[in-house]
Amino acid sequence: MPPIDDHPPIDDEHPELTSAYAKVGLRLFAVYLALYGAFVLVNAFAPGLMASRPIGGLNLALATGLGLIAAAVVLALVYVGICKRIADRRRAEGGGSQ
Repeated sequence: MPPIDDHPPIDDEHPELTSAYAKVGLRLFAVYLALYGAFVLVNAFAPGLMASRPIGGLNLALATGLGLIAAAVVLALVYVGICKRIADRRRAEGGGSQ
């Protein structure tokens, strides 16, 4: 297995790709931030609701917290998929090795 340092984190030869990836990342971060903000607000202003146990004895706060972790994983996979499509489209248009 090659060392991690062999893969540079930023592609200086293709700044437009780096910019496109950053835009995708910021949009997905905004989605996650909205989910997390809603979680925090409900916990702060409706603690009784979050203490309810609608899912097999698991309280709603814990269930939604686990849902946030799952959402982060799903959003990361979505990010990878979108960035791969961007790179593939650029490659198909003859835009380089990325």
